[in-house]
Formats: sequence, structure tokens, C-alpha cells
Amino acid sequence: MSIGAQRVMTLRTKKGKRTSAVESTSTGRQSQRVTMPHNSVFVLGAQTNMEWLHGVRADKRPSQQKSDEEKSFGGERISLTFRHIATFTDQSNRKIWGQGARQKTQSRAGRVRSGDDAEMEAMITAFGRENHQTEFDWQAEYGKGFDVIDLVTRRKPRLHLCLNKVANLRIQLSMLERKISYEIEEKTAQPESAGGRRNPRHRSKAWSHGLSNIEKPILHDADEEASEIEGDLAILFYLDKHYPYEGTDESRPQDPASSGSQNFSRAAQSNELLFSWQNLRTQSQKSESSTSSNRPTSSHGMAIADFEKDLVAWEVYAKESQHFITGKDWTMIDCAFWPVLNEIVHHWGGFKVQRYPALSAYHERVLGRESVQQLLEDE
Repeated sequence: MSIGAQRVMTLRTKKGKRTSAVESTSTGRQSQRVTMPHNSVFVLGAQTNMEWLHGVRADKRPSQQKSDEEKSFGGERISLTFRHIATFTDQSNRKIWGQGARQKTQSRAGRVRSGDDAEMEAMITAFGRENHQTEFDWQAEYGKGFDVIDLVTRRKPRLHLCLNKVANLRIQLSMLERKISYEIEEKTAQPESAGGRRNPRHRSKAWSHGLSNIEKPILHDADEEASEIEGDLAILFYLDKHYPYEGTDESRPQDPASSGSQNFSRAAQSNELLFSWQNLRTQSQKSESSTSSNRPTSSHGMAIADFEKDLVAWEVYAKESQHFITGKDWTMIDCAFWPVLNEIVHHWGGFKVQRYPALSAYHERVLGRESVQQLLEDE
């Protein structure tokens, strides 16, 4: 549809394509010019689109050579293109599904990808091939679908990393698994007060923020509200609510609503393990530096007992699930728990395959995931 100043639509046969519509010229390519006045519509059929290129070229003629219709509306024109593709969106939760999307049914709808440069480039590349190829394979180029709507570059979420490796890994793992394109801000310590101590307002409860009650990552989302979320578990729950996993059998829970209470419970337990692990390392360092006795202190013994009790509980979970930590589907709890387990595997000499076979198998299984490989390569 052409709105505004009058323009001329030029059609030209594609290279190497002979048509029966018009007799061939010496070059074997034909052209046609179609005047497009204000409020006109040009309907392009599938066969014509396969054989002909079409476009409106810039009119560089002097103003005195143009007609009144061509100079109307200040010489400005808007072009609207409509395609019959059964694709649907739910603006309330930014979901998309249908023929032109990645997920074809509403029950498995994916999230609209705003500002996904790779997705936009793939769509534009497909458009270009359709426009220029005479034997265009629609299924190969468009069949998998796209979850972008507006072909504009938008701001990406910004992740402010802290000095806590586990907290950072939790969030980055979740964002990669959800295929969220984001920017990383420089790692910094939290602000300190004038007296040299860290600002008390940055202190937080263990359950909310992970391994350290001081260092916390911050997510600056690119949504309309410019949401700012502080703390690793707080960010994980935010992502779980606003950036659902794509609708694949491997990554999507069958009933997200029913798993909510389990997520809260397991997230708390992952932090209990995290802090018992931190306490064990602290007590171990104290024990090693003590010169009064060669025997471990009672505090060190209690730390080991508490830690192993927590770890055994996760061994049971891994054994019962037999795949990911809460079942056959990847969830936010895998993002919360695996970085803690990874620290334990690499830094605790007591972690043996014979003692923790289910956790060992789970650790190796997750270690092979593309998202984990990418994060470990970037370290």
C-alpha cells in the first residue's frame, strides 16, 4: 500500500528467469513500470514474486519536472507491506506463535525477541533471498520461523557482574539458556562508606543473594519500566517470570505453575548448601592456620557434618530425577544449583564419584551443555 506522494513501482525479471508474460528483449530481462498514486495498493502474487524483482526507486529529478501528484504531501511517502502469514502475538505477556514463529501452537508459544540482532539479520537475509532467487525454498528459509517483530535495534539488558564467581555464573547460565542477548558491565566491588566499611544498605540475607552477603550482581533490564533487580536468586526468579524458556521438550517444564513452590524450596536449599560450603572452607582455613593442635577443631568437624548432610540431600534429588536436578526438564533450579556443585567438585577433595555417583553424572551431563561450555570458555 502506497500512502502519500505518487511514485512508480518498477518490476524487472530476475536473472536467468524467462517468463511467458512478456516477450524477451535482447538481454532476456523485461521491465514494467506501474504508477502508485496516493492510497493505491499493489498486489504481488506468488508466481510474480518468484519471477520478478520489484521496488520503488528514488526519484532524483528536479522538482520542476515532477507532477503535482508527485510533489503532494511534501514529496513524502509511506509504504506498508502486508503478508498473509498466520502468526499471532499476545501483547500482555509478549508471547508469539504460529506459522511465521518458532513455536507453531499457542500452548508452546515463545517470547517475542526484542533487539535480537542475530534473529533480525537471519530474517532480513531470508527476505533478500526470496526477492532475488528464482527457485526460492520457502520451507528452508522461513519454515523454522522467527520470534522478532520489529526490525529495529533495541537496548539490551545489562548485567553488572560482581566479584562472586558463583553468583555471576548462576545468572549468566540462566540468560544463555533462555537465549537472552545481554551486555556485561565491568566487575566491581560494592560501594564503601567513608569509614572504609561497605555500605550497610548493600548487606543482604543469604537466601536472597547467594554465596556472599555483600557482593551482589545487578540486572538492568531493557523493558519499558527499566527494571533493576539486585541479587542472584532475585534475578533468577525475575527471569523465570518474564523470560520463559523456549517451548522445547528439553528446556520447558510441563506445568510451570505447579513447579513454583518447588522452585522456592529448592532455591533456598541450594543456598543452604552454598553457605555450608562457604562455612566449611572458612573453618578449614582456620584449622590449617592453627598451631595449637594438629587435630581439627570441633567447629571444623561440625562444618563438615553440616556440609555433607546438605550435599547428601542433593545426591538423593539427583538420583530421583535421573536427568536434571528436578526432573527431565531444565529449570531455574539447575541454574541455581549447578554453579555451586561445580565449585564443590573442583575445590573439595572429598567429592568422589563412588560417594556421589548421581551428582557426578549430573555434573558431567550439565558440563556438556552448550551454554556451560560457552561460559567456561569465556572465563
